[in-house]
Amino acid sequence: MATPVKRKRLVEKSLPPKIESYIPESRLFAQLQALERRLDTKIVRKRLEVQEALGKPVYKKRILRIFVSNLAANQTGAAGAVGADDMDDGRLGAADAPSWTLRIEGRLLDATGATPKARATPHKFSEFINSMVVELERDPDLYSDNVVQWRRAAADNDVDGFEVKRRGDEDVKVKIMLDIRTATDRFKVNSPLLRELLDIRGPISKAGFIMRLWQYIKFNNLQDSDDPDQIRCDAGLAQALGSSVVSFTTLPQMLHVFLTRPDPLIIEYTVRVHAGDFHMAQYAFDVEVEIEEPSRQSVGPLANVQARHRELSQIESQLAQKMQDIHNARTKRDFLRSFAEDPVAFVHRWIDNQTKDLEVILGDRRHGLEAALGAIMAADSTAQELTAERQQALERETAKWLKESALYDEPWADEAVFHYLSAKTQERMQQLLQQQAQQQQQAQQAQQAQQQQQQQQQHPTPGGG
Repeated sequence: MATPVKRKRLVEKSLPPKIESYIPESRLFAQLQALERRLDTKIVRKRLEVQEALGKPVYKKRILRIFVSNLAANQTGAAGAVGADDMDDGRLGAADAPSWTLRIEGRLLDATGATPKARATPHKFSEFINSMVVELERDPDLYSDNVVQWRRAAADNDVDGFEVKRRGDEDVKVKIMLDIRTATDRFKVNSPLLRELLDIRGPISKAGFIMRLWQYIKFNNLQDSDDPDQIRCDAGLAQALGSSVVSFTTLPQMLHVFLTRPDPLIIEYTVRVHAGDFHMAQYAFDVEVEIEEPSRQSVGPLANVQARHRELSQIESQLAQKMQDIHNARTKRDFLRSFAEDPVAFVHRWIDNQTKDLEVILGDRRHGLEAALGAIMAADSTAQELTAERQQALERETAKWLKESALYDEPWADEAVFHYLSAKTQERMQQLLQQQAQQQQQAQQAQQAQQQQQQQQQHPTPGGG
């Protein structure tokens, strides 16, 4: 995996301060830098928003179509021909007893314009159900199992439908109550007045309920101008909430009493056991559900973000190299221009700088300084008369350098040098010992290989005759 190129800071790409006097067009680059700073700020904010959006699941509304039907088996064709007593007494075997099976199934309808390739993995019917209750209208004295319940459990596998099988040869009215599962918890507003004020027509999430209430407050200017935390309710809102003044901090707790679980979906059906073995409800039932869309990491313009980022890093590296070339060219130009304006002063300054570098390299400021100053003064005396101002300047510079070099004459300097040299000596001795050990190991390996070769020559492997 290639190491990403480190993005250089803006300071490292700035032009020299005086470049504008030489190249007036360079001010355009400064304007581009200001624009880049604004763009970087917006890009960072948008990037965080995109990452947050990609991390959240996105749900899309689809239609779930529910079918109710029943099967009949071993029916005699006349109602009441086989009674419950016969079945309870065991006169009919389990395989021969009349029975019926209630089937509750559902499937998602394809989205409008969806192609077979674009269709996602099919969803199971039980994925959209939290719980189900089936009530059978039968005589409780004859039948005890008239209520069937199912609730979602974490270990349950999703299925395409449910079946309820019972014995009997009579038509049975059935009430099916389904608790539809939603992506976010939705609630029913149990206050008719609040539903009318906030225009709520169905189940709503808690965040959506608070947002509706906030929009109502802003639209009617109910927020106190002196204390924004207080809400001055109008007549309708005061009647619904039971108070004329409400605080924002207590509003979420107050709204809990107005939210209840939504009503279940109720389907009424009659199980028919005569005139055929299969019967289906006259109508199917369409319910709006929410399904999670597949990952959008590679959708739209986000697919080539990494490639664009690498390209941008390469361009910034090239730009930083160009800025470095400009700095080097400016340094070279100033060097040559200073020499052209005053060669003698330039040479003196250059010798002074070289003297300082030489002192640092040799580690002997005093002797190197005196030698360099002596050379400068000798060159000045032979080339031209040394003026009083030049001599005083050299003496002041000499006193300054000698004062700075006094730091290395302190008593701790010798001890620091001793410890430094001792550490270097120990390090070098360790390196030599390691090299010696490696050489001895190589020599032993070579000797062992030579002995093995001699043994093989003395005892050759016998060949076939």
